[in-house]
Amino acid sequence: MKKILLTLLLALPFCMVAKAQDFRVGITGGYNLSSPSGYKSQSGFHVGVKGELGLPIVTKGLYMDFGLMLSSHGWKSPGYYYDGNYNPSAGEKPDKPSSGYTSDNKCTPYYLNIPIHIGYKFPVGRNVSLFINAGPYFNIGLFGKAKETITPDKGTATTKEMVGNVFSDKMLNRFDWGLGFRAGTEIARHIQLSIGYDWGMKNINKSGVDNKNRTFVASCAYMF
Repeated sequence: MKKILLTLLLALPFCMVAKAQDFRVGITGGYNLSSPSGYKSQSGFHVGVKGELGLPIVTKGLYMDFGLMLSSHGWKSPGYYYDGNYNPSAGEKPDKPSSGYTSDNKCTPYYLNIPIHIGYKFPVGRNVSLFINAGPYFNIGLFGKAKETITPDKGTATTKEMVGNVFSDKMLNRFDWGLGFRAGTEIARHIQLSIGYDWGMKNINKSGVDNKNRTFVASCAYMF
């Protein structure tokens, strides 16, 4: 998979030179809602640059969409401990525990996100077009932390760092890949608004627990 990614990245500049008149770049950013399988959702963001390469030689409206972005993902794992027992739902506490505390684990990894999609764009008005695109994405882990906040039934909450770098400390796999799609609208050939979803295909957890990235995204881009 890494060889495929490298080949695609090396091929992009040659495509741009060959069809420079059909190539444009832009800036993009937006909201992530990550919900890896087995954990609760966590909000994040993405920001970076993107490119579009028109493919009119195939058919009008067809294009390649790709990007290079910093993207934050993650999850939350709350629980409630009482009398030496664990309840996976922090909201379901026993009636009269003799002692207990809430534990809120939070992991926030940051990736270099590289989507490479094929899409189709069609006009619906004078200055408005609709588009859809889909294809693979590749994530390269950069950095991230894992923290735990403990709140006793009677006392003050304390937060401690569990992992300094979720990738270097052998917690998460550094490389991730999956499939994604986007749908949206383009206004006046410059402003793009879109929503989409990414399905991770690789287990990101090194401990053996099966966790795959699942991410809803909402983006805004300005194309030059």
